[in-house]
Amino acid sequence: MMQISETEAFRACRVLFGNDLTLSRSFLQYLQPSGAKSAFRKQAKTTHPDSSQIITQEKRSQVLLFQNLNQAHQLVQNYLRQRDLFSARTRGNTAIRPAKPTSTVSRQAHKKTGQGPLPTRPLQFGLYLYYRGLIPFKSLLNALNWQGKQRPTIGKIAQRWGWLNDQNIGQILTCKKLGRFGERAESLGLLSSLQVRAILLHQRTRQNKLGSYFIEQGLLNTEEVNTLLGDLSEHNLKYRHGYPHHFYYHR
Repeated sequence: MMQISETEAFRACRVLFGNDLTLSRSFLQYLQPSGAKSAFRKQAKTTHPDSSQIITQEKRSQVLLFQNLNQAHQLVQNYLRQRDLFSARTRGNTAIRPAKPTSTVSRQAHKKTGQGPLPTRPLQFGLYLYYRGLIPFKSLLNALNWQGKQRPTIGKIAQRWGWLNDQNIGQILTCKKLGRFGERAESLGLLSSLQVRAILLHQRTRQNKLGSYFIEQGLLNTEEVNTLLGDLSEHNLKYRHGYPHHFYYHR
């Protein structure tokens, strides 16, 4: 089982908190997810591509800086989940059970889950819960629809950043056989893989996490969601080789 090392966590914290902070094991021991998130938001104000009005090499540099910052934030958050999960296990709190359904409808829905062996590849959080048998497939679809309504489209983001125009978007929309919007844009040479990745990362900052939906629906509670996110991170790290879109692993 692959884990995030202290060295990796220190390196990510340096990106997240800057060079002025003195890092130590005590810092990693007492750091909380809210503190990491606050540091990320502060840094994002200066590194986010939207903060630059110049669409040149400076804009591309902003994208790279924001990408590195986002990845550092995700790594630190995953390290904290790993740390807390290890602490819970040492206290004997290892059992993960889905929350008891609160209605007859929920009890019936839980019968249609995907219990069975987990696929040996990186998974998104919703699929991970489904394959663990913790949510029904219908709830997964509802959660994805709920989340999709919150985020801006790839086309709108790319147009706002000056990477696409109306003509480009129309061209991409007509090539439906090439896959999803980002894949089509990349295949047509209208967006680079780096640009698509930066847009997808930006989308994630504009939507609530799927876990919030399952908590609202009474399928899981907050503690279970946090622990399962740590389990997902371990699963995706184990099977990450051969899958280049590493921003997707800790979803």
